[in-house]
Amino acid sequence: MAKAIYVKPYIQRVKNWKIRNMVMLYLEAREQFRSIRSVSVRRSARRSFDTMREICDMLYEIKEDHHLLYRRLVDLKKKKFEKTYKFMPDTVDLDFMNNIGLLFHKVMVARELQYVLEHYVEESETFQRTKESLDNQLALIASLFDDGIRILKELIRRNNDNMLLLTLLLENSEMVKRHFGAGADAFIREFVTDRGLDEVYFSVGRFYFECGRRDNAARMLKAALKQNSKHEPARGLLAELKAA
Repeated sequence: MAKAIYVKPYIQRVKNWKIRNMVMLYLEAREQFRSIRSVSVRRSARRSFDTMREICDMLYEIKEDHHLLYRRLVDLKKKKFEKTYKFMPDTVDLDFMNNIGLLFHKVMVARELQYVLEHYVEESETFQRTKESLDNQLALIASLFDDGIRILKELIRRNNDNMLLLTLLLENSEMVKRHFGAGADAFIREFVTDRGLDEVYFSVGRFYFECGRRDNAARMLKAALKQNSKHEPARGLLAELKAA
């Protein structure tokens, strides 16, 4: 029988929040990168060193959040992990960490190339070579972000009971559609297989209610009733909310 792994209580408490934060930052970083992807080098107001640095900062925060929760792999060949009181990462966790690490370093390279174009080289052979290097880096980054969406989808699937994560997805349906190809409702249906969408909305509504966020709670409870008009717990909680 495998020995249970002890995880520090603080890490257990912050896990749901950190996973929500990682998903949010990843989508924001990808969105910001996509917005500058096709901008010409000379139109640097949108694709600039500072913008690249912002993306780097978001990726770095994801790296730090991940390292807070999960043990680091210290020896790849021997599959040895650091000895500490964190969660043991599995294949999906490691794939995500590798993706983030590669993205972080590739964006750093692109950031420095952008800086060189903005401050040092002129219209010359050097300029053209630097521009080609930057274009190559941007193509690699785009591919890594696309791979990351596949990994992120699996990460979300396994955390489908994370209320903080569900609120993020439901409150940002258009962003979910831009990155995953489906709105929040359709996307959540894919990985919440143990309960209906009405139960998801009700759970999130109750979470908001307990947090004192009345407007958010009412909106989610109404969405639950729209999915299932006979959902009595949602109807009862909404009535309690209106009466308060």
